[in-house]
Amino acid sequence: MTKKIKIKLFIYFIGLVMPILGILNCKGFNEGSMEVTHCFIDSNIIRSYANFYNGWLAISSFFLFIPIIIYIIVVIKIANFFS
Repeated sequence: MTKKIKIKLFIYFIGLVMPILGILNCKGFNEGSMEVTHCFIDSNIIRSYANFYNGWLAISSFFLFIPIIIYIIVVIKIANFFS
């Protein structure tokens, strides 16, 4: 495995897998306050990370998930740029 592939996989992991793990770590998301009620691994950083991505998912659902598609394209472009 070359260094370029390792960098690309790292960027994909940070950009695509970590948000999913952050969303799955916490439950009880309230769309009104944009906050989660309980996290299994509970800290302020993880809670705010989950709040951000849950809010991003809730807001993008009203825009036909176009912001999510743009986010995925940006992550792919960044991974291609650094590798």
